[in-house]
Order: sequence, then structure tokens, then C-alpha cells
Amino acid sequence: MGATNTMEAVKSVLEPFDTEYVEDYKKIWIKAKLKTSDDLLRVAEAIKAEGLRSISTVSPTDFPDTNTMEMNYFFEDLETKRNLWLKCDIPREVAQCEIDSLTPLFPSAEWHEREAFSMFGVTFRNHPDLRPIIVSEDFVGKTPYRRDFDWDAHEKDVVQHVKTIVDAFKREQETNEVNLDTDSSETVLNWGPTHPASGPIRLRIHTDGEEIIHIDPDIGYVWRALEHLVTKKDFVGAIVAVERLCFMDNINSMVGYCMAVEEIAGTEITEFAKWMRVLLGETARISSHFMGMGGFFNNLGLHTMGMWNMDMREFFLDFLESYSGARIATAAIEPGGVRYGLDMTMLDELQKAFDKFDAGIDDVEMIFAKNPTMRVRAKEVGIVSAEDVHTFGLSGIVARASGVKTDIRLDEPYAAYDQVEMDYMTTKDGTAADRFTILFRELKQSVEILKQAKKRIEEGVASGEFNPTKDHMVKVPKKLPAGEAISRVEWARGEVLMHLVTEEKAKSPYRLKMRAPSFNHTMILNRLLEGKTLSDLPLVFGSLYVCQGDLDR
Repeated sequence: MGATNTMEAVKSVLEPFDTEYVEDYKKIWIKAKLKTSDDLLRVAEAIKAEGLRSISTVSPTDFPDTNTMEMNYFFEDLETKRNLWLKCDIPREVAQCEIDSLTPLFPSAEWHEREAFSMFGVTFRNHPDLRPIIVSEDFVGKTPYRRDFDWDAHEKDVVQHVKTIVDAFKREQETNEVNLDTDSSETVLNWGPTHPASGPIRLRIHTDGEEIIHIDPDIGYVWRALEHLVTKKDFVGAIVAVERLCFMDNINSMVGYCMAVEEIAGTEITEFAKWMRVLLGETARISSHFMGMGGFFNNLGLHTMGMWNMDMREFFLDFLESYSGARIATAAIEPGGVRYGLDMTMLDELQKAFDKFDAGIDDVEMIFAKNPTMRVRAKEVGIVSAEDVHTFGLSGIVARASGVKTDIRLDEPYAAYDQVEMDYMTTKDGTAADRFTILFRELKQSVEILKQAKKRIEEGVASGEFNPTKDHMVKVPKKLPAGEAISRVEWARGEVLMHLVTEEKAKSPYRLKMRAPSFNHTMILNRLLEGKTLSDLPLVFGSLYVCQGDLDR
């Protein structure tokens, strides 16, 4: 079936199959549930033929009372902006908890299926590499996200868990030489988790001299089980876990979570709160982009750029601090709007940030963005094609640097982004240099969006349309009805999708899946660096704009 670029065409793909329902969910989303998981592969083939070539994530939900594991798949067409939320049930018993892998059809499903295997014990038939991921060795085989997992019992034996992790690492090192060709110069190099350019991630790199043969990322060093922690909090308290998805852009992750809560609650926030979410969200995006640009050049050994960026970034953090009392972990967004009213004098801090930015950004462009060293080293490495973007479910600057026009603020506007003047920021070649270029351009774009939001709020207050001390929040019930929702936001690094499930009269989330972009971006490291040299590794890794917080969650 050829792509006809309509939502009805997506529905028609499902007509030959037995479904419990097929319904319009949102403007660019169809929601459907298969009666049997046996149809999943055939449905996936038809969906892909219709043009939905990416899987954003795979989200199991455990229902012990009905003895089922509900599987949720989120298919996306990045070109025509059509999306499908597809469900099916499988048996919950570990021995029977299995389903066909979609990785042979959708490579972007590979790590997401491994995560579902590690956290929920779902076995994916014909998966090419079904190993545990994210969890440390002491959690292997223990399915920590199942509802009946005994966390208290597990955490009592901390000493044994540490020993288990250490012993597993020793066994791995002992077998390295056995598995290598002794007649060659091949070796295994551990890059990280304490390398200054890596952050808390370990890359197991098979090398032959300087040439990279293969890279196997070992993630999970900062795994905090955030998706479990939110179920132990009420809907407001869960913000503490949600914003720790990554400290560099904590605002926008909170916005995404709150949107899902508000949908289930049936709550509409005020126009003022929508503009405040834009104002705070773009400030956080700028803070993150400064870190990303600084990190990119730090990996090149040009540390002055990092210092210049930190100097400018501090002025934007001053505004966040004036509003929330905190510079990083702000807890500034909650269901119903934004946490605090706005003292209009706080916008003076934002104006100082604009003045600092406008005075210095041309120097940054001249000295760093046009830096010949960066251009020579980065223009031919780490190439991500537009097809790679669709195949591996990439987003954010990684996707846009390859010419793919995807940005949730434009594709599925939220907050007040439907009223913001902006456009897709793209380049076409997908090199490491292109990703830096997009990062730099989007930094300037976010400042322009901030200026629009500031002006709109000031005008609204002056006209009496907005009351900045009262319009920031509407009441959200403490207990929510049974339901589920998905929300998406354009985070600093790309698409964040939240899948929230609630029970009747719920005081806390039953399930929250947090899909974050660094997971998919790290998945392609081997593809980008196989056959390259070790000196290319920090540069390419830095250009992917990875945050270990959202990588591990």
C-alpha cells in the first residue's frame, strides 16, 4: 500500500485485522488495539508500507489483576506527521510473556525492546541481540518494573549487589583476551565511565590500533528507576522525579508530564500559563544548548568556548532563580499551569540575559561557529542520513541537521507554540559540523522565541488580560479517574514522549513511560564510528548532544 498521507489511510491499514477498536485520539494520532498479538508483525509491515517508518518507543504496562501485560507501540511518520498508538495484550507469566520483535522491520525498536525485556521480562522473539540494558548486573532477570517486584527486599542486600556488579565486570575483562584474535593488534578499550568527554557512560570499543572495529555502549550508570519512583509520589510530587530526566532542560520534561496529567483530569490551563510555559521552557532550552555547545568544543580540546558559554548561561539561570528560587532543579511546572505567579520585575533579569546574549553572540559565531579547526575535523565525520533519522527514530538537532523537518513545537503545538513565529531549522548533510551549526542557530532562535513570549506577557498584563499573580494556576483534582494519555514536547535534545496510565480515584501514576531522545541517538554510535579512528570518537559523541540522565532515566 502506498502512502496517501491521510489519517484515514492509517485507519484503512488496520481494516483487514481483528481490532478491539480503532479511534481518532488526537489531530495527528490514531489509537488502536489488536485482539491478538499474533497479528503484530503483519500490522507492522502494513504500517511501515503506509509511511510510518519510525517507532518512538515500546511501553509495556503490567496488569497483575487481569494477568496481562499490555504492550504499547508508538509509530511515527516524521514526514507527513501521522502517528499510530497501537496496543495488544500478551500473557503476564514470565514463561509465556513473549511477542514478536519488530527490530527486523524497525531498527529503532532494538533498544526499546531490550529495555522492556530488562524491566518487565518481556521476551521478543527473533530479536537480534536480546540482552539486558540500563539495569546493573544485580537487577538482571529480576524485572524491577513489574508491579509485584519487592524493592524493599532487593535493597536490603546492598553489599551482595555491589559484589555481583564487580564480579560481572571482572568476568568480562577476563574473557576479553580469549575472544580476541591473538595474531592481530585488536584490543578492547573501555572509554568511560570516567572519561572527561564521555560522562557516566562506558563504551566498549574493539579497536585494531587506532581503527574502531565495533562499539558496544554500556549504559545505566546513572539509572535511578525514575519510572518507578513516580508511582510512589502523588501527581504533584512526581515532578521531583520527572524533572530529573536531565538537569540541563528540566522544565520541558515537566511540561510534558503535566500535559498528560491535565488531559486525564480534563483540565485546561490559562492562556497566561501557556505563555509562561513557553517563557520558562525556552529559557531551559537555552541553558541546555549552552551546555551542549560548550561540551562539543570541550571534546575538541577548545575549552574557552565552554567558559564563554557558561558565562552567558548564568544570566538565563539568574532569571530561573528569580522565578523559582533554584537555578537547576526548579520544580517550576506542575499540573494546572506553573507553580508560581510572576512578579513582573523578574523580567528585568531576563532582559539582562538578552543584553548579555546580544552583546556576545556575534563573537561566539566568529570565533567558534566559524572555527576552521572545527570545520575541518567535523565536516566529514558522524554523518547521519535523512533515511537514518526515520530508520532509527532520531529527533531534535540530530534529525534537523540531516534535513528532516521535525519539531514537536510545530508538528503538534502545545503551550502557546501555536502562536509563536518560528520555523524548522535545518541543514542537509548530517555531519557533526551540521549538528553544531543547528545547535548554534537554535540557540539564537530560542532567544527570539523568548522575546516574543516576554512581549506577549507584558502586553497581556498591561491590557488587563493577564493577572500575573492569579492566572498561573487552575485547580487539578488530587484524585484522577482511570485513564491514559500520551503527550509529546520538543525537549532540548529532541522528542520526549510521556505515556501516563492512571487507576480510578488515583492519587499517583500507575505507570509513566518516559521516552527520551538520547536513547535512540546513542544506539547509532557504532553505525557512525565503525571503521573510523579513536580520535573521531569524542567529536562524534559530543555532536550527538547526549545527556546521560535521559539516556538512563
